[in-house]
Amino acid sequence: MRVTLLTHYYTPEVGAPQARLSALARGLSRRGVEVTVHTCCPHYPDGLIQQPYRNRPWQREEADGVRVIRSAVYPAPNRGFGRRIANHLSFAASALASAPAAGPADAVIVETPPLLLAGSSIAYARSKGAALIVNVSDMWPDSAVALGTLRRPRLVSAARRLEHACYRAAAAIVCPTRGIETALGEIAAARGKVHRIPPSVDPELFPVSPARRNGTFKVLYAGTVGMSQGVGTLVDAAELLSGDAGIEIVIAGDGAEGPELRRRLEGNGLHNVQMLGRVPHDRIPELYAEADAAVVLLRDKPLFEGALPTKMFEAMSAGRPLVLSAAGEAAALVQEASCGVVVPPEQPRELADALNQLAQDRDRAGELGAAGREAVVTSFSRERAFDRWYGLLTSVAP
Repeated sequence: MRVTLLTHYYTPEVGAPQARLSALARGLSRRGVEVTVHTCCPHYPDGLIQQPYRNRPWQREEADGVRVIRSAVYPAPNRGFGRRIANHLSFAASALASAPAAGPADAVIVETPPLLLAGSSIAYARSKGAALIVNVSDMWPDSAVALGTLRRPRLVSAARRLEHACYRAAAAIVCPTRGIETALGEIAAARGKVHRIPPSVDPELFPVSPARRNGTFKVLYAGTVGMSQGVGTLVDAAELLSGDAGIEIVIAGDGAEGPELRRRLEGNGLHNVQMLGRVPHDRIPELYAEADAAVVLLRDKPLFEGALPTKMFEAMSAGRPLVLSAAGEAAALVQEASCGVVVPPEQPRELADALNQLAQDRDRAGELGAAGREAVVTSFSRERAFDRWYGLLTSVAP
Protein backbone atom coordinates (compact mmCIF):
# COMPACT_ATOMS: atom_id res chain seq x y z
CA MET A 1 0.00 0.00 0.00
CA ARG A 2 1.25 3.47 -0.92
CA VAL A 3 0.20 6.36 1.31
CA THR A 4 1.03 10.05 1.01
CA LEU A 5 0.76 12.13 4.18
CA LEU A 6 0.10 15.74 3.18
CA THR A 7 0.82 18.18 6.01
CA HIS A 8 1.86 21.77 6.58
CA TYR A 9 3.62 20.77 9.83
CA TYR A 10 6.37 18.17 10.17
CA THR A 11 9.65 17.54 11.94
CA PRO A 12 12.24 18.94 12.50
CA GLU A 13 9.75 21.61 13.58
CA VAL A 14 8.76 21.33 17.23
CA GLY A 15 5.12 20.90 18.18
CA ALA A 16 2.38 18.38 18.89
CA PRO A 17 1.21 17.94 15.26
CA GLN A 18 4.79 17.52 14.06
CA ALA A 19 5.57 14.82 16.62
CA ARG A 20 2.23 13.06 16.11
CA LEU A 21 2.45 12.97 12.30
CA SER A 22 6.08 11.87 12.16
CA ALA A 23 5.22 9.04 14.57
CA LEU A 24 2.26 8.05 12.38
CA ALA A 25 4.49 7.96 9.28
CA ARG A 26 6.99 5.70 11.06
CA GLY A 27 4.26 3.51 12.54
CA LEU A 28 2.63 2.88 9.16
CA SER A 29 6.02 2.25 7.58
CA ARG A 30 6.72 -0.46 10.18
CA ARG A 31 3.47 -2.12 9.09
CA GLY A 32 4.68 -2.43 5.54
CA VAL A 33 3.09 0.71 4.12
CA GLU A 34 5.13 2.69 1.60
CA VAL A 35 4.84 6.15 3.16
CA THR A 36 5.68 9.47 1.55
CA VAL A 37 5.33 12.68 3.51
CA HIS A 38 4.66 15.81 1.45
CA THR A 39 5.31 18.92 3.51
CA CYS A 40 6.98 22.32 3.29
CA CYS A 41 10.35 23.62 4.45
CA PRO A 42 10.44 23.80 8.25
CA HIS A 43 9.69 27.35 9.43
CA TYR A 44 7.21 27.09 12.33
CA PRO A 45 6.63 29.10 14.51
CA ASP A 46 8.98 32.04 13.81
CA GLY A 47 8.68 32.13 10.02
CA LEU A 48 12.38 31.46 9.43
CA ILE A 49 13.47 28.57 7.21
CA GLN A 50 15.57 26.26 9.36
CA GLN A 51 19.12 25.45 8.32
CA PRO A 52 20.27 23.60 6.25
CA TYR A 53 17.00 23.75 4.28
CA ARG A 54 16.50 26.10 1.36
CA ASN A 55 13.11 27.25 0.09
CA ARG A 56 13.24 25.52 -3.29
CA PRO A 57 10.30 24.49 -5.52
CA TRP A 58 10.74 20.98 -4.17
CA GLN A 59 13.37 18.78 -2.59
CA ARG A 60 13.60 15.19 -1.41
CA GLU A 61 15.03 13.57 1.71
CA GLU A 62 14.62 10.39 3.74
CA ALA A 63 14.16 10.19 7.50
CA ASP A 64 13.55 7.07 9.61
CA GLY A 65 12.73 5.03 6.53
CA VAL A 66 10.14 7.55 5.31
CA ARG A 67 10.52 9.51 2.08
CA VAL A 68 9.89 13.23 2.59
CA ILE A 69 9.11 15.69 -0.21
CA ARG A 70 9.32 19.37 0.70
CA SER A 71 7.74 22.10 -1.42
CA ALA A 72 8.18 25.86 -1.39
CA VAL A 73 6.31 27.99 1.13
CA TYR A 74 5.92 31.66 1.96
CA PRO A 75 7.42 31.53 5.47
CA ALA A 76 5.53 33.62 7.99
CA PRO A 77 5.51 33.67 11.81
CA ASN A 78 2.60 32.07 13.61
CA ARG A 79 0.80 35.35 14.25
CA GLY A 80 -1.09 37.86 12.15
CA PHE A 81 -4.10 36.57 10.24
CA GLY A 82 -3.20 37.88 6.77
CA ARG A 83 0.36 36.58 6.70
CA ARG A 84 -0.68 33.20 8.08
CA ILE A 85 -3.32 32.83 5.36
CA ALA A 86 -0.66 33.69 2.75
CA ASN A 87 1.60 31.11 4.38
CA HIS A 88 -1.09 28.42 4.21
CA LEU A 89 -2.15 29.32 0.67
CA SER A 90 1.43 29.24 -0.63
CA PHE A 91 2.01 25.64 0.44
CA ALA A 92 -1.46 24.54 -0.66
CA ALA A 93 -0.55 25.77 -4.14
CA SER A 94 3.05 24.52 -4.24
CA ALA A 95 2.05 21.07 -2.93
CA LEU A 96 -0.47 20.68 -5.72
CA ALA A 97 2.02 21.91 -8.31
CA SER A 98 4.69 19.47 -7.11
CA ALA A 99 2.34 16.52 -6.48
CA PRO A 100 4.03 14.41 -9.22
CA ALA A 101 7.29 14.50 -7.18
CA ALA A 102 5.57 12.57 -4.40
CA GLY A 103 4.89 9.66 -6.72
CA PRO A 104 1.82 7.42 -6.95
CA ALA A 105 -0.44 6.76 -3.96
CA ASP A 106 -3.38 4.55 -3.04
CA ALA A 107 -4.45 6.93 -0.29
CA VAL A 108 -3.72 10.53 0.66
CA ILE A 109 -4.04 11.59 4.30
CA VAL A 110 -4.33 15.35 4.70
CA GLU A 111 -4.01 17.11 8.04
CA THR A 112 -6.42 19.98 8.68
CA PRO A 113 -6.15 22.71 9.76
CA PRO A 114 -4.86 24.42 7.66
CA LEU A 115 -8.14 24.21 5.77
CA LEU A 116 -6.59 25.62 2.59
CA LEU A 117 -4.32 22.59 2.35
CA ALA A 118 -7.31 20.29 2.82
CA GLY A 119 -9.00 22.10 -0.05
CA SER A 120 -5.94 21.61 -2.24
CA SER A 121 -5.88 17.92 -1.30
CA ILE A 122 -9.10 17.27 -3.26
CA ALA A 123 -7.34 17.86 -6.58
CA TYR A 124 -4.10 16.38 -5.18
CA ALA A 125 -5.74 13.01 -4.40
CA ARG A 126 -7.70 12.97 -7.66
CA SER A 127 -4.52 13.52 -9.64
CA LYS A 128 -3.21 10.27 -8.18
CA GLY A 129 -6.48 8.34 -8.33
CA ALA A 130 -6.14 7.96 -4.56
CA ALA A 131 -8.67 7.78 -1.74
CA LEU A 132 -8.68 10.96 0.34
CA ILE A 133 -8.67 10.73 4.14
CA VAL A 134 -9.17 14.02 5.96
CA ASN A 135 -7.62 14.08 9.43
CA VAL A 136 -9.48 16.77 11.39
CA SER A 137 -7.34 17.72 14.38
CA ASP A 138 -9.38 20.88 15.03
CA MET A 139 -12.71 22.19 13.74
CA TRP A 140 -11.86 25.07 11.41
CA PRO A 141 -13.29 27.64 10.79
CA ASP A 142 -15.20 27.07 14.05
CA SER A 143 -12.08 27.54 16.19
CA ALA A 144 -11.05 30.71 14.34
CA VAL A 145 -14.54 32.17 14.82
CA ALA A 146 -14.54 31.23 18.52
CA LEU A 147 -11.15 32.91 19.06
CA GLY A 148 -12.18 36.02 17.13
CA THR A 149 -9.52 35.70 14.43
CA LEU A 150 -12.11 35.17 11.68
CA ARG A 151 -14.96 37.67 11.83
CA ARG A 152 -16.08 38.69 8.35
CA PRO A 153 -19.28 36.83 7.43
CA ARG A 154 -18.20 36.38 3.81
CA LEU A 155 -14.91 34.78 4.82
CA VAL A 156 -16.62 32.54 7.35
CA SER A 157 -19.15 31.44 4.73
CA ALA A 158 -16.41 30.75 2.18
CA ALA A 159 -14.42 28.75 4.73
CA ARG A 160 -17.44 26.63 5.60
CA ARG A 161 -18.11 25.89 1.94
CA LEU A 162 -14.50 24.77 1.51
CA GLU A 163 -14.70 22.69 4.69
CA HIS A 164 -17.83 20.88 3.46
CA ALA A 165 -16.29 20.33 0.02
CA CYS A 166 -13.37 18.54 1.69
CA TYR A 167 -15.74 16.27 3.59
CA ARG A 168 -17.74 15.46 0.44
CA ALA A 169 -14.55 14.49 -1.40
CA ALA A 170 -13.25 12.35 1.47
CA ALA A 171 -13.49 8.58 1.53
CA ALA A 172 -13.05 8.80 5.30
CA ILE A 173 -12.70 11.45 7.98
CA VAL A 174 -10.61 10.87 11.11
CA CYS A 175 -10.83 12.87 14.33
CA PRO A 176 -9.35 12.47 17.83
CA THR A 177 -12.21 13.38 20.18
CA ARG A 178 -15.88 12.71 20.80
CA GLY A 179 -16.58 16.43 20.63
CA ILE A 180 -15.21 16.72 17.10
CA GLU A 181 -16.92 13.47 16.15
CA THR A 182 -20.27 14.88 17.28
CA ALA A 183 -19.71 18.19 15.46
CA LEU A 184 -18.78 16.37 12.24
CA GLY A 185 -21.82 14.13 12.54
CA GLU A 186 -24.02 17.22 12.31
CA ILE A 187 -22.57 18.11 8.88
CA ALA A 188 -24.36 16.32 6.05
CA ALA A 189 -21.21 16.08 3.91
CA ALA A 190 -19.36 14.23 6.69
CA ARG A 191 -22.11 11.96 7.93
CA GLY A 192 -21.28 8.27 7.80
CA LYS A 193 -17.59 8.86 7.10
CA VAL A 194 -16.27 9.75 10.56
CA HIS A 195 -13.82 7.51 12.44
CA ARG A 196 -12.54 8.49 15.88
CA ILE A 197 -8.96 7.50 16.67
CA PRO A 198 -8.16 8.90 20.14
CA PRO A 199 -4.89 10.71 20.92
CA SER A 200 -2.03 8.41 21.78
CA VAL A 201 1.50 8.38 23.09
CA ASP A 202 4.42 5.95 23.20
CA PRO A 203 4.88 4.99 26.89
CA GLU A 204 8.40 3.74 26.18
CA LEU A 205 9.49 7.30 25.37
CA PHE A 206 8.44 8.45 28.84
CA PRO A 207 10.12 6.29 31.48
CA VAL A 208 8.67 6.93 34.91
CA SER A 209 11.12 8.39 37.41
CA PRO A 210 10.45 8.37 41.17
CA ALA A 211 8.54 11.37 42.49
CA ARG A 212 10.50 13.64 44.80
CA ARG A 213 9.39 13.64 48.40
CA ASN A 214 10.67 17.10 49.29
CA GLY A 215 12.31 20.21 47.91
CA THR A 216 10.89 22.68 45.39
CA PHE A 217 7.67 21.48 43.75
CA LYS A 218 8.32 21.90 40.02
CA VAL A 219 5.32 22.28 37.71
CA LEU A 220 5.74 21.85 33.94
CA TYR A 221 3.70 23.23 31.07
CA ALA A 222 5.06 21.70 27.83
CA GLY A 223 3.26 22.73 24.67
CA THR A 224 2.13 25.52 22.40
CA VAL A 225 1.84 28.99 23.91
CA GLY A 226 -1.00 30.05 21.65
CA MET A 227 -4.43 31.58 21.60
CA SER A 228 -6.23 28.32 22.31
CA GLN A 229 -4.32 27.49 25.50
CA GLY A 230 -4.49 30.68 27.52
CA VAL A 231 -1.12 30.15 29.19
CA GLY A 232 -1.53 33.62 30.67
CA THR A 233 -3.81 31.96 33.23
CA LEU A 234 -0.81 29.98 34.47
CA VAL A 235 1.24 33.17 34.78
CA ASP A 236 -1.64 34.74 36.71
CA ALA A 237 -1.59 31.75 39.06
CA ALA A 238 2.18 32.09 39.42
CA GLU A 239 1.71 35.69 40.57
CA LEU A 240 -0.66 34.47 43.26
CA LEU A 241 1.92 31.88 44.30
CA SER A 242 4.91 34.22 44.11
CA GLY A 243 5.15 34.56 47.88
CA ASP A 244 5.54 30.79 48.20
CA ALA A 245 9.12 29.88 47.35
CA GLY A 246 8.20 26.17 47.32
CA ILE A 247 6.58 26.11 43.85
CA GLU A 248 8.40 26.70 40.57
CA ILE A 249 6.68 26.83 37.17
CA VAL A 250 8.47 25.91 33.94
CA ILE A 251 6.95 26.75 30.54
CA ALA A 252 8.49 24.80 27.65
CA GLY A 253 7.18 25.92 24.28
CA ASP A 254 6.39 28.94 22.20
CA GLY A 255 3.68 30.34 19.99
CA ALA A 256 1.60 33.39 19.18
CA GLU A 257 1.34 34.54 22.81
CA GLY A 258 4.93 33.71 23.77
CA PRO A 259 6.44 37.17 23.14
CA GLU A 260 3.75 38.92 25.16
CA LEU A 261 4.19 36.53 28.11
CA ARG A 262 7.96 37.06 28.07
CA ARG A 263 7.47 40.82 28.13
CA ARG A 264 5.07 40.43 30.99
CA LEU A 265 7.45 38.30 33.03
CA GLU A 266 10.28 40.76 32.47
CA GLY A 267 8.05 43.64 33.50
CA ASN A 268 6.72 42.25 36.77
CA GLY A 269 9.87 40.45 37.88
CA LEU A 270 8.30 37.07 38.60
CA HIS A 271 11.04 34.74 39.82
CA ASN A 272 8.98 31.55 40.16
CA VAL A 273 8.37 31.21 36.38
CA GLN A 274 10.94 30.06 33.83
CA MET A 275 10.21 30.20 30.08
CA LEU A 276 12.43 27.85 28.10
CA GLY A 277 11.07 28.73 24.66
CA ARG A 278 10.98 26.07 21.97
CA VAL A 279 12.30 22.72 23.13
CA PRO A 280 13.06 19.73 20.85
CA HIS A 281 10.41 17.08 21.32
CA ASP A 282 12.98 14.48 22.36
CA ARG A 283 13.75 16.64 25.41
CA ILE A 284 10.16 16.58 26.68
CA PRO A 285 10.49 13.23 28.53
CA GLU A 286 13.53 14.62 30.35
CA LEU A 287 11.59 17.72 31.41
CA TYR A 288 8.74 15.59 32.77
CA ALA A 289 11.26 13.45 34.65
CA GLU A 290 12.48 16.63 36.36
CA ALA A 291 8.95 17.84 37.17
CA ASP A 292 6.61 16.96 40.01
CA ALA A 293 3.35 17.82 38.22
CA ALA A 294 2.08 18.95 34.84
CA VAL A 295 -0.36 21.70 33.88
CA VAL A 296 -2.62 21.56 30.83
CA LEU A 297 -4.74 24.57 29.91
CA LEU A 298 -7.49 25.44 27.44
CA ARG A 299 -9.42 28.66 26.98
CA ASP A 300 -12.96 29.01 28.33
CA LYS A 301 -14.72 28.51 24.99
CA PRO A 302 -17.47 25.94 24.23
CA LEU A 303 -15.48 24.71 21.23
CA PHE A 304 -12.62 23.52 23.45
CA GLU A 305 -14.90 21.35 25.54
CA GLY A 306 -14.36 18.74 22.82
CA ALA A 307 -10.54 18.95 22.91
CA LEU A 308 -7.99 16.41 24.17
CA PRO A 309 -4.52 18.00 24.09
CA THR A 310 -1.68 15.60 23.32
CA LYS A 311 0.33 17.05 26.20
CA MET A 312 -2.18 15.47 28.61
CA PHE A 313 -1.19 12.00 27.49
CA GLU A 314 2.52 12.77 27.55
CA ALA A 315 2.26 13.90 31.18
CA MET A 316 0.18 10.86 32.07
CA SER A 317 2.68 8.56 30.34
CA ALA A 318 5.48 10.12 32.39
CA GLY A 319 3.58 9.31 35.58
CA ARG A 320 3.08 12.94 36.53
CA PRO A 321 -0.17 14.19 38.08
CA LEU A 322 -2.18 16.57 35.95
CA VAL A 323 -3.64 19.88 36.96
CA LEU A 324 -6.13 20.51 34.19
CA SER A 325 -7.55 23.97 33.64
CA ALA A 326 -10.26 23.05 31.16
CA ALA A 327 -13.82 21.79 30.84
CA GLY A 328 -15.60 19.12 28.85
CA GLU A 329 -14.04 15.97 27.41
CA ALA A 330 -10.55 16.53 28.84
CA ALA A 331 -11.97 17.12 32.33
CA ALA A 332 -14.10 13.98 32.10
CA LEU A 333 -11.07 11.88 31.10
CA VAL A 334 -8.94 13.16 33.99
CA GLN A 335 -11.73 12.49 36.46
CA GLU A 336 -12.50 9.04 35.05
CA ALA A 337 -8.82 8.01 35.14
CA SER A 338 -8.28 9.63 38.58
CA CYS A 339 -5.02 11.03 37.24
CA GLY A 340 -5.21 14.66 38.29
CA VAL A 341 -7.08 17.68 39.57
CA VAL A 342 -9.56 19.60 37.42
CA VAL A 343 -10.23 23.31 37.82
CA PRO A 344 -12.42 25.58 35.66
CA PRO A 345 -10.66 27.21 32.69
CA GLU A 346 -9.23 30.71 33.00
CA GLN A 347 -9.58 30.78 36.80
CA PRO A 348 -6.08 31.56 38.15
CA ARG A 349 -7.05 31.51 41.83
CA GLU A 350 -8.44 27.98 41.59
CA LEU A 351 -5.44 26.89 39.55
CA ALA A 352 -3.05 28.31 42.14
CA ASP A 353 -4.94 26.57 44.95
CA ALA A 354 -4.82 23.22 43.13
CA LEU A 355 -1.06 23.51 42.58
CA ASN A 356 -0.51 24.43 46.20
CA GLN A 357 -2.59 21.49 47.43
CA LEU A 358 -0.62 19.01 45.34
CA ALA A 359 2.66 20.51 46.55
CA GLN A 360 1.50 19.95 50.12
CA ASP A 361 0.38 16.33 49.52
CA ARG A 362 3.05 14.55 47.51
CA ASP A 363 1.70 11.11 48.34
CA ARG A 364 -1.52 12.03 46.56
CA ALA A 365 0.44 13.51 43.67
CA GLY A 366 2.27 10.21 43.27
CA GLU A 367 -0.97 8.23 43.29
CA LEU A 368 -2.52 10.45 40.62
CA GLY A 369 0.58 10.14 38.45
CA ALA A 370 0.61 6.35 38.70
CA ALA A 371 -3.06 6.22 37.68
CA GLY A 372 -2.33 8.33 34.62
CA ARG A 373 0.47 6.04 33.52
CA GLU A 374 -1.81 3.03 33.86
CA ALA A 375 -4.52 4.70 31.77
CA VAL A 376 -2.07 5.43 28.93
CA VAL A 377 -0.70 1.89 28.85
CA THR A 378 -4.19 0.42 28.91
CA SER A 379 -6.08 2.71 26.52
CA PHE A 380 -3.92 5.31 24.77
CA SER A 381 -0.81 3.55 23.49
CA ARG A 382 0.45 4.73 20.12
CA GLU A 383 0.78 1.22 18.67
CA ARG A 384 -2.94 0.69 19.20
CA ALA A 385 -3.66 3.91 17.29
CA PHE A 386 -1.36 2.85 14.43
CA ASP A 387 -3.23 -0.44 14.14
CA ARG A 388 -6.52 1.44 13.79
CA TRP A 389 -5.03 3.71 11.13
CA TYR A 390 -3.74 0.70 9.21
CA GLY A 391 -7.14 -0.99 9.38
CA LEU A 392 -8.83 2.14 8.09
CA LEU A 393 -6.39 2.51 5.20
CA THR A 394 -6.86 -1.08 4.07
CA SER A 395 -10.63 -0.55 4.03
CA VAL A 396 -10.67 2.62 1.88
CA ALA A 397 -7.63 2.41 -0.41
CA PRO A 398 -8.56 1.35 -3.96
